[in-house]
Amino acid sequence: MKITKLLPLVILSVFILSACSNNENLLTDAEQKSSLKSYKVKRDASGAYSLDYELGSDVKSQAINNLETNTNEFHLYQSGFANNVSKQTQELFIDGNQLSIGFVDTRTENISNITIEDDFVSSIKKTSAKGTEMLSKYSITRNEEGLFDLNFEVNNQVAVNFKLVEETGIYEIHLQEGKSSETVFSRSLTKTAGEPLRIDFVNHIENNAAAKGADASSSVRRKPRIIVSGGM
Repeated sequence: MKITKLLPLVILSVFILSACSNNENLLTDAEQKSSLKSYKVKRDASGAYSLDYELGSDVKSQAINNLETNTNEFHLYQSGFANNVSKQTQELFIDGNQLSIGFVDTRTENISNITIEDDFVSSIKKTSAKGTEMLSKYSITRNEEGLFDLNFEVNNQVAVNFKLVEETGIYEIHLQEGKSSETVFSRSLTKTAGEPLRIDFVNHIENNAAAKGADASSSVRRKPRIIVSGGM
């Protein structure tokens, strides 16, 4: 008789424990889900940099200018009071000739870093012409699938050649004066897990010394240089 009375209590206890276990699993899955859906870093034709990024649901962000590391940091938090607008835009501040961006996901403790070396010392838009520049503008986008899309535009009469250097793992985009019917280019790049994604724009600049009675020579400038490390 006592066993019959205890049986419902045992069944109820097992049901409660099972429900708690399922809730813990759901919480773990939510915690492991990245707070950042996608982002795009872009430089316009004036040389100004900006960032577009999209957050997951119930996620808010806080922009912090880390003076110690000279990094534009974006801390992502889970919040029931998050803004319904998940897409954000931010102007970026460049220290010297280097731009550093960091996404810090406080839920998963994942960190993603983007470092760019460029000649421009300010993110303020400038109207002055840059006749010597072969690269007009570009953007690097990380989509929701974790792939990277590189889109860029060159000035007229600039020949473009793509190359992957296996020894260094660097994607090189070689630019030099030459006949070309295309000015807009796009490439999809894959980042190997645990390894940084490296992209170099390699500018082959002709030094016109012939007018001075000397042979013409050329120099190489590797900028912009893009390094994406970490991951979300």
